[in-house]
Amino acid sequence: MARLSGPFIPAIEETREARRLRLVGAADEAMLRRAITVLHVGDTPEDTFLIGRLVGELPSFSVTFVAAGTREAALSALSRQPCDVVLCEFWMAGQTTMALIDEIKAVADVPVILTSALDNDDIELIGRRAGADGLLTKSDLAAATLDRVFSTLLPRRPASRRDAALMLRALMSNLYSTGLALRPKRGGNQPVDMDVRRAALVRSIADLDAASRFGAGVQRFDAIPFFVDAVKKQGLRAGAAGAVHFLAPSLPLPIETSPTLYADLVEGFLAEAGDAAAAGGVATVSLRAASGRLVATVRPAGGRAAAGDAEARAAAVERRLLVDGLARACGGVVTFSAENGHILDMPLRLSGQPS
Repeated sequence: MARLSGPFIPAIEETREARRLRLVGAADEAMLRRAITVLHVGDTPEDTFLIGRLVGELPSFSVTFVAAGTREAALSALSRQPCDVVLCEFWMAGQTTMALIDEIKAVADVPVILTSALDNDDIELIGRRAGADGLLTKSDLAAATLDRVFSTLLPRRPASRRDAALMLRALMSNLYSTGLALRPKRGGNQPVDMDVRRAALVRSIADLDAASRFGAGVQRFDAIPFFVDAVKKQGLRAGAAGAVHFLAPSLPLPIETSPTLYADLVEGFLAEAGDAAAAGGVATVSLRAASGRLVATVRPAGGRAAAGDAEARAAAVERRLLVDGLARACGGVVTFSAENGHILDMPLRLSGQPS
């Protein structure tokens, strides 16, 4: 089954009112096919050919297919004609397309579905936070899958994103540019005004923090179940290769923050434990409350992570940048250390933080 993530997938129960009786027959089939335009953004001709063939076979849609092999071509296509759906490769021209998603959303209010050869939780997480509406792995691409995704997505488009989502995309854009600035330049050192980039990043985090309070909705809830679920997920990811150990506190630990931001923060932070376990090692996750703060620690031991390809390595880098930004948006801080373990430290009550 294809991995479908993001806000565009409603619960099955919610689609009941949209169901209708469909009569079988050539005339009825022609009447039910909806005309849409699909833009594919990717620089691999084989993938473009495959997707073009698949969208031409959709039983529920009559598709006009547009292909763009570069960022410039994609933005030009969107400015020339309206599109209903954008299928965008996660990896293009040796880098991720997170910044491109932000540009696409600025040009057109159109759903963007990421496609990737990797079935990778990091891609799902950072894609969702960058504003993507879903993720499809290339191994699951089929006419029936695309038809189901488009049928679910297009009639049920959510209202325009609230301020919190807009701030998230701005944050991801600044995280991306900061990450690029921190990477070594080819052909010698090139001066970079890091103070300007850091200031932009801090502004984005501050805006996101305010938006999360008033747009995403701050609630008071038990912090522990989020860790329990995330540890189970990373344990399943490790399989028989390694293990993730976690002794959940016996008493509830109330926390006051945005549940949406907190859920992604915990999932991304504990992916570090999954990395070690999937490589054959053991990771120990601990959670404690001290002086009105939640402190979570991941201590990996043994195992050596596989190098992976460039796309997987880039996704891991983007994930750490995103986790750092989410921690700051929740009023906390995260540190990654091979010697002392990875530590997440955040307040239990946002209202107690200085304005």
